[in-house]
Amino acid sequence: MREALAASADPQVLDELATYVVAVNRSLAVLSRAGTPDAQLRSVVRLACATVADTLARTASEGAARG
Repeated sequence: MREALAASADPQVLDELATYVVAVNRSLAVLSRAGTPDAQLRSVVRLACATVADTLARTASEGAARG
């Protein structure tokens, strides 16, 4: 998972995002087995994707400001 997120140069951010994505994925599996409607599962996925994208963008802009 970490390699897929390699757009950021900060290894700590990549590690945290990889852990987050794995946790969301596992949670989705549990929710799905519990009968959570697909619309709610998709909502979780959209929010998780937005969180990852926002974090990567913020990290890139912070890195550009420092560099």
